[in-house]
Amino acid sequence: MNRRTFTKLTLASALLGPAATASANDKNPAFKAKFAPTLNQLPTAPKDYVDQLKFAYDHGFRAWEDNWLKGRGPKVWEKVGSFCNDKGITLGVSVITAGYAIDFSKATKEDRAKLAADMKKGVELAKATGQTHMTFLPGSRNEMPLKEQIAKSVDTMHHCCDIVEEHGIILVQEPLSHQIRKKDPLLRSFEDGHMLCKAVNRKSCKLLADFYHEGEIGHGDRFIEIIEKVWDEVAYVQFGDSPGRKEPGTGKLDLGSVAKWLREKNYTGVIGMEHGVKGKGEEGLNNLIAAYRKIDA
Repeated sequence: MNRRTFTKLTLASALLGPAATASANDKNPAFKAKFAPTLNQLPTAPKDYVDQLKFAYDHGFRAWEDNWLKGRGPKVWEKVGSFCNDKGITLGVSVITAGYAIDFSKATKEDRAKLAADMKKGVELAKATGQTHMTFLPGSRNEMPLKEQIAKSVDTMHHCCDIVEEHGIILVQEPLSHQIRKKDPLLRSFEDGHMLCKAVNRKSCKLLADFYHEGEIGHGDRFIEIIEKVWDEVAYVQFGDSPGRKEPGTGKLDLGSVAKWLREKNYTGVIGMEHGVKGKGEEGLNNLIAAYRKIDA
């Protein structure tokens, strides 16, 4: 290629570049809310981890979530943390512990050692990535009245909070609609989680409100009523429609009303896209993005 041709092409690229960029941004502007996709969720995304982050960013997402990031190792942590920091992407939750189905009200020395190891690994992760919220599953339910079991679980919770709190980590307690290791979870509903957070009374122990799970236990028609009751302890939100656990609009839950309520509350935290995708390929991607554009309006 001669110098004159190179100069012409360079000038053309310079003139077209901003227009092309503007066109791409017009097509996929940043979402107002911090909706957070996760690894291998977006149809047609490339396989490489950082390339998936870039793909999500280019489609308007300004948050990211990876439940299993803790197990991916320091090299991946550094890459993810660096990319998110450079692009202004908020990194949402990773699971710091799944609780091992331990009965927190009767935790043994060995149980606490397992939990402590998870907390310390979570601290290492947070130092590498800068994330502040970690999903915490506080074990299994027993035959005691719930209020009594929660009261007797507080010491074990403090044991965990003591390790992470000085590092600015918030353990967000997730109520579940399903079992853990064939045992019922300690927390089944938002109100159960609220009770635990109030009993622990630590800034590092807050509630994760996953509306899929709350819908699965039959509370879908009471979302606003319930979230208003527990809001003072909520630090993180996740969406997923029910039935099916796919994107908003594919089930019966009114997640649009929840998104509107969150905007009115000036919630600026992450909303994790904790679900699958109904469609496949380009159509599946477009439908997923359209579903979130609709509730982001």
